This record gives sequence, structure tokens and C-alpha cells, in this order.
Amino acid sequence: MRFWLGLVAIVILACNVKAGTIEVLYANGRPPEHLDAREARGSVLIAADDVARLLNLESAWDHNLKRMTLTGEGHKLEILAGASVWVIDGRTVPASGITLLEDNTVFISAQAAASVIAPAFGRSLMWEADSNRLIVGLPSPNILDLQVNSMKGRMSLRFVTEGLLRFQLLPAGTNQLEMHIPGGVLSRDLGFESEGGLVRKVETHQEADGVTVTISLADYNLNYNVFPARNPAGIVMLVHEVNLSEIPEPELRPPRRLAWQEKIPSAKEKIDLVVIDPGHGGENFGSVGPSGYTEKEANLAIALNLKEMLESNGIEVILTRNQDRFVDLETRTEVANSVGADLFVSIHANGYGNSSASGFEVYFLSPPLDDEARVVAAMENAGIGVVAAEDVSPSDDVAFILWDTAQNEFVAESSYLAQLVDEELALRLPIKNRGVKQADFVVLKGVYLPAILVETAFITNPQEEDLLKDESFQKQVADAVAQAILRFKQDYRR
Repeated sequence: MRFWLGLVAIVILACNVKAGTIEVLYANGRPPEHLDAREARGSVLIAADDVARLLNLESAWDHNLKRMTLTGEGHKLEILAGASVWVIDGRTVPASGITLLEDNTVFISAQAAASVIAPAFGRSLMWEADSNRLIVGLPSPNILDLQVNSMKGRMSLRFVTEGLLRFQLLPAGTNQLEMHIPGGVLSRDLGFESEGGLVRKVETHQEADGVTVTISLADYNLNYNVFPARNPAGIVMLVHEVNLSEIPEPELRPPRRLAWQEKIPSAKEKIDLVVIDPGHGGENFGSVGPSGYTEKEANLAIALNLKEMLESNGIEVILTRNQDRFVDLETRTEVANSVGADLFVSIHANGYGNSSASGFEVYFLSPPLDDEARVVAAMENAGIGVVAAEDVSPSDDVAFILWDTAQNEFVAESSYLAQLVDEELALRLPIKNRGVKQADFVVLKGVYLPAILVETAFITNPQEEDLLKDESFQKQVADAVAQAILRFKQDYRR
């Protein structure tokens, strides 16, 4: 009785069906085509026979039972006209939309074809309701390999990719993380499993809009960082046994000001030329915010504002890059040294696995005093491809390119400039002051003049990502650094 009631419902529904077409695109470049379609109750319906052809499946229609059967790759799906469920390999699944019978042709929703039928047969079909089109298949793979390296107290995962890909990493449970790579296409299943490692399991799932990676950690206490890398291009995740799961709260009071004569030797007589270094650029995105805003964009915007402000005060400025392009470390340091610059300021935005991490901090070059500074240096150093990701560890100084002893004569000046920048930023920015710190930043090594690195805000924090996008905030950061440099210049003349 239920079956016949279902058929009656289908007949009634058919009276309110509108005819039309949808576009079919092929990811492999095959010419597009159009399919006949129906629209009912807000759903777009296409013939099950067309779905079978698009997915390269066999189809059979049983007129007596009013049942369509699709088979392929050892799987079978049964669509019974009027039923609210389908049967896949003997198990029932929701029909996921309207099933329409018209002249012995079964019509099913395009969304169900993409979300239920295609995955059941290991196929890829994406339905774009806004543009009224189906996309068949996936483009060429761009996630090529997963390399795992485990050492005592740390573990690295590197997804080798075709070019740099955007990604977002979010907590998905007590010991679990989930990374989404929009537009990612797997070359094969890149899963990984280990009983004793810091990372217990990695699962990759190909979806229509990209790849989802599920990462299971051995312990919720573990610290993790993820960043883009190059040579080869990829996405690198570092997991550390060191207890760094929380970045300490910042020191809210300003650092102790030392007397000028204690800090600055009379090595220079003037401050007329400053090199501004907008971190990252080109294929090196740096850290990426939750909405996709990149560190390289924020760094360049702030640097351009800083250049304008310093030049308006009579200081000549040279940028290591003035557009979105990659500049290697050798060139950045060579620029500063060869032009006879008086100061070197590298502009960056911070990133961390914990999206609540917040605030600005200023670094000068010196062996790091704590593990947090080591991690920040590791991320910046590895992100520019100087140190192989599998060699980077927050507790392993050997992995870093150690600072040159020739830098010693500028440590006092660099430290003092960092203090001035920290004070000026604290006056202007509505975020936490994390203070002045020291670390082994490769970008500062080899620059034989006073040099600092400014981490302006955490781009991985949604609120601070919004600030970094804002032009007024970019100008506030630039104004703070400019005023600090002007104070530094004035002190030199005493």
C-alpha cells in the first residue's frame, strides 16, 4: 500500500514540475555539455541514466518493480521510485531529496547525485547550485606525497605539493586536528598510522572542494605549528613534545629602560638610511589567517606606509621588496649591507596553532632565552625555506643558522631600538604587548648594522587578522615604528 501511495505522490508532484537544463563541466578539459533537468520543490532533478553515464556506471530499469539499479567497481545502488531511502550494497541510506518517475525515467536530485551516488562508487561529482552546473572529476593531483620524520621529542609531517596551497588548521576534538586544503587534489591515499609516535594517525579525504586531513595526536598537551614551505613546495606540520601548548601571557609593563650610555656605543654618527624588509612574498605566503588573508600582504602594506612616513621626515628608505615577489635571504641581507644602511627593520605578522594567541612583540638577534622565542624563530626560518622543515625543532639549536659573532657590536643598539618600537606600539595598538625578546632569526643574521624584527599581530587570531587587513591599523603600526626610529635617530645626536 505504501508503495502505491508513493507512486500517487509522485504523479501529483509531476504536475508541479518545471523543465529546464543544467550545464556539465569536466575537470579533465573535455568540452562541456547540457542535460535535461526538472525542478520541483526547490530541487533540481536529473535523469538517473545521465548520472550513470557521467560516472561511467551500468544502469538497469525494472519496469515491474519501478526500480533503477546502478552498478560499477563492485558496488550496487538501488533506487526505488517513491521510496524515501536507497539501498547501497545492501545497506539503506536516505534518498537525499525528491525521486521523480516520468515516462519510465527516474529523476533524482543533482545534490544527491553528487553527495550520495558519486562517493558510493569512488567518483567525484560536484553540484554548484548557485551556477546550476555539475562538475565531473577532479583536476590533476597537486598533493603528491606525505613525508613523515620522527625523532626524540618531535615529529614532522610534510605534504609535498605542486606549488604552494592555502590551508586552514582547526581543532576537531581533544587530541584531533582537522586541516582543510581548498582546491587540493590527492595523488593517492596519503594516510599514516603509528602506535608510538607523537602523531598517531593521519587520514586524508578527497572532497569535491578540496582535501580534508584528519590528524590524531598522542596527547592533548603537545604543541604544534603548521606553515607553508618550499624546496620542495609543501605544507609542514611540526609536533613538539616540549610543553609549549600555551603561549605565556605577555608582560604588560614595558621593559626596563637602561641609560643611553649603557646601551649605545658611539659607533655611528647619523641615521639617514633605513632598509625596510617586508617579510615573505611571492610564492612564500608566510602565515595565513582564518579567512585566507596572508602575512605577505600585511607585511608589504605596513612597509609601504612606513617608507612614506620616514621619507616625509627626511630619512631615505630602501625596501627589500616593493611588490608581491619572492626575495631570498641573501638578497635581503646583501641589500642592507651593500647600501651602507644605518638600520634594518623586518616586518612580519605572527602565527600560531592556537587561534587565541594575541599581541605584538619585537625581536632583536641573539640566542633565544626561552622556548617560545625558539618556536617563533623556527617558523619564520623554516617558512622561508632556509632550514629543511624536518630539521627544525624548538629545542634543537643545531637546526638553526647561528648568529655571527660579528653581530655582537650591534646587539646593544638593536636591543635599544627594539625597546623604542615596543613602547611606541604599546601607545597605539589595541592589542596585548608581549614585550621585547631575542631569537635566532635567519633574516637578521649577516646584517652588520642594528637590526630588529617586528611581529605586528597574530594573523591566525580572527580578530587580529581583521585588524591587519584594516588600513588604519596598518598605518598605526607604521607610525609607531617610524616614531621609534626618529627617537633612535635623535638619541644618536646626543
